[in-house]
Amino acid sequence: MRRHLRNLRSALGQVFAHPSYIAFAGALAIVAFLLAVWLPNLGLLGDVFFESGAPLAAKLGIALSLLGGIGTNFSPLTAGSTIAIAVLFGISAAMIVYLLKQRRVAAAGQNIAIGSGAMASGVVGIGCAACGSLILGGVVPFLGTAGVLVLLPLEGAEFGILSVALLVVSLLLISKTIAEPAVCPLARAPNG
Repeated sequence: MRRHLRNLRSALGQVFAHPSYIAFAGALAIVAFLLAVWLPNLGLLGDVFFESGAPLAAKLGIALSLLGGIGTNFSPLTAGSTIAIAVLFGISAAMIVYLLKQRRVAAAGQNIAIGSGAMASGVVGIGCAACGSLILGGVVPFLGTAGVLVLLPLEGAEFGILSVALLVVSLLLISKTIAEPAVCPLARAPNG
């Protein structure tokens, strides 16, 4: 475990030594958070911004006031997992972009695939149980996922917890690739 944490600390230091990666991760985390909080109210936001004749300041005020939904529409567990998923999503994406720019794609291919899969799982796990059921219901409508979520012990918050766990594992795998780059065995062989 210490090795994983050491790799994570090293990789975070390498990636986020560049302000552009900090800005990229922060922007993605904010966008993911906003989408998660606004997801239950997308219809309302669409009406306000595209159908209403209200001034732009009023429209933005309504959008900002809906951010308070993190405290009212979400349980403490789902609010916490939503915030964690948004932050981990931003960090994971920045680390994947860093790997791609470092041209370590061949060595990191599997870890990038795992990281991308974990980021995709965040889409299912983010938000409240109702939002998750909308996404799952659209993907597999024949399973009746909305009804099944109510039967789960945490009423769907399990998806958020699973997404956080997958994002953490993907961060550990990606950080290993960054901190311990693979060296070609032929490069180590002595000439001669």
